[in-house]
Amino acid sequence: MFSDSNSFNQNFFGDADVNVDVDFNMSNNMMPGSVSQPIIEPMQERVVNRTIMHEVPHVCPIRTKIINNHVYRHTYSPAYSCCEENVCTNVQCGSCCCFNNR
Repeated sequence: MFSDSNSFNQNFFGDADVNVDVDFNMSNNMMPGSVSQPIIEPMQERVVNRTIMHEVPHVCPIRTKIINNHVYRHTYSPAYSCCEENVCTNVQCGSCCCFNNR
């Protein structure tokens, strides 16, 4: 039955004994059997931050470089020899241009 605080029960007047079994959905005040279109609410986005560990092997090549230092010690000893040089000297006795004027 209805309580005194129910507006339906307070506004009901009459002498008849009426057995009414009405179930109200109090969250949206709709009677059963009535279906409305769904309301699409704004999109809510959840952000999940994940940390994914990756193992990346690195090869670190190490080369040993050997540097051979060759030291040459120079020594000098005199070795005597003899040479001759020929020098040529040209004596010009005029030129060809002197013959054209005659």
